[in-house]
Amino acid sequence: MGWGTKVIIAYAAGVCFILFFVIKSMMLNTEMAEEDYYSKELAYNTHIQSVANAKNLAQPISITDSETQVAISIDSATAAAMHKGQVHFYNPASEKADKKLALNPSASGKYVFEKSSFVKGKYIVRVSFELNNAPYYTEQVIFIQ
Repeated sequence: MGWGTKVIIAYAAGVCFILFFVIKSMMLNTEMAEEDYYSKELAYNTHIQSVANAKNLAQPISITDSETQVAISIDSATAAAMHKGQVHFYNPASEKADKKLALNPSASGKYVFEKSSFVKGKYIVRVSFELNNAPYYTEQVIFIQ
């Protein structure tokens, strides 16, 4: 067998190898993690700014987790002037266990939520609001037993 035949066999083997992986990759199910990822990506800069705004508050937002309740503390001046406030208890395991609750302006800045009204599991507490047309956002992981 001459060297020309060996080159053709090596070339054919390489083509078969590449075709095998092309066919294999075409059979893979490629689902997106998010359906509308493009619009969410465009809004991500706003999210980054809202997290930075929350970190730059004179008194940071505090989320405390006790045995029977979850308490959110916001500086009283900030809590009195905020609008479009919301707390989202996000349960990654079950969408049905999620809770979205409004945070109304408050003179004290204290918000308390009883754990008895939640399904047991891991929650990400997402606090968001607007103050002087600037968005604010913070989050913390808690576990409800």
